[in-house]
Amino acid sequence: MGGMSDDRREAMLPSAERSEFAARELAAELVEIVGRDQVRVGAEARQRYPGDMSWLTYIHAAHGRPLAQQDVAVTPRTREQVAAVLKFASRKGIPVTPVGGGSGVQGAANADRGGLVIDLGGMRRLRHVDPVSLTCTVEPGMNVAELEGVLNAQGLSFTHYPASAEWASVGGCVAARGSGVLSTKHGTMQDHVLSLEVVAANGDIIRLPPVPRHGVGPELTQLFVGSEGCLGIVTAITVKLRPLPKVRRFVVWRFDSLDSGIEAGRRIMVDGLLPSVMRLYDRDAAMHSLERAVQAGLDSETAVLVFDGQHERLVDAEVQTALEIGASLGARTLDPRIGQDWWDRRYTFYHPPFAPQLPQIWCTMDVVADFAHIGGVYRAVTSALREAVEEEHRMTVKTHLSHWYPWGAMIYPRVTIPRAPDTLERALELHDRVVRVATLAALKAGAAMNDHHGVGLRLGPYMAAQLGDEGMRLLESIKSALDPARILCPGKLGLRSPFAS
Repeated sequence: MGGMSDDRREAMLPSAERSEFAARELAAELVEIVGRDQVRVGAEARQRYPGDMSWLTYIHAAHGRPLAQQDVAVTPRTREQVAAVLKFASRKGIPVTPVGGGSGVQGAANADRGGLVIDLGGMRRLRHVDPVSLTCTVEPGMNVAELEGVLNAQGLSFTHYPASAEWASVGGCVAARGSGVLSTKHGTMQDHVLSLEVVAANGDIIRLPPVPRHGVGPELTQLFVGSEGCLGIVTAITVKLRPLPKVRRFVVWRFDSLDSGIEAGRRIMVDGLLPSVMRLYDRDAAMHSLERAVQAGLDSETAVLVFDGQHERLVDAEVQTALEIGASLGARTLDPRIGQDWWDRRYTFYHPPFAPQLPQIWCTMDVVADFAHIGGVYRAVTSALREAVEEEHRMTVKTHLSHWYPWGAMIYPRVTIPRAPDTLERALELHDRVVRVATLAALKAGAAMNDHHGVGLRLGPYMAAQLGDEGMRLLESIKSALDPARILCPGKLGLRSPFAS
């Protein structure tokens, strides 16, 4: 008699065992593509890739209901392996979630629809450095701090210094359209990216033009920057570089109002000065966040500016001009060593005892607007947050402006609640209420709902409010064209998904 078929054998198993059986069957086929050592199955795959660093990831895991539900994880080493895996997943209709450094804070790197995790940490080569054009091509899994260290040894800098640099991957920065400490001078990740190599959902390897924003049709490179893996998987990034600065100067101001500080920042930007850093803290953030790091007796709105470059005379001229702008708006100049202290300790905010941890609730609502609206956005968002949460929860809101543009700036409210409610449902209700009121207040006041952390799971429900029905139809059409089986990052960016959560 013939043996029992695999399908019939699987159907006779309990549901949990059926899932493990299916995962092993899936893994067996993936081993043929990437090799046995590069495949993890079931519980091992979920433990190895528990999700990103968002509060949503931590709180679900703490209650025994983790968002990471992948059946298998694979670690490809080459673009060809990525292409083969995606071709296989598209043919089988298997959801795929790419993972880089896992440092995101919006829940994007959670395979909450099951399926397959593609760990891009296996692709971490620095393919090429061009010391004449000051560019380099790097694979997506390379760590940001590692890349910066390699470049620094050659007198160069990536100039992209996110707070998460020690954890973040370059590909992850591209996926979320991230920003870094030096963005006011050097721009966000979209300004760093010159070209991409992308693998489409069907396995096609796409090499985009070697330089950006030129007359060869629509700018396809930027289509993938900020797409959070929903439109394709990036396998190489060409970015611009800069020489390490030879001169660095610090300016620290005290203001009597946040509006005066915003106006000083506006004048600096529209006059064409280029501070690499300009951070303006409201009173609560200055006294209870910045002060903890610099210990300078700060008691009012405070701005920290950094000017740097290759030519001392040029840097000093920018500093002098900025000082004149500040003085005209009533700024009181403080000891520049406060700025140096902030620079030296700028990453301490992301480690204990500064970094929040469970049982707290925390989130940042980084929203961005033009100069005509940014003051009103600050007032609307901070007021909405404070009014939405009962006093018994002892919520704190500390806001600063840290990324500035020639046309506007962003506000960065950090929200912390000392203790989450005991049940997951009540904790999520409180967290989601904070996100909802801040997002809707920002949109109503004329802001975009996110500056540089991306959308992920946290902001997905508000994408239609941001883009409108017509905008969402356009985004859905792009998704359908590039990923007709909708396997890539299902449920992210507010897009429709055939896979249940």
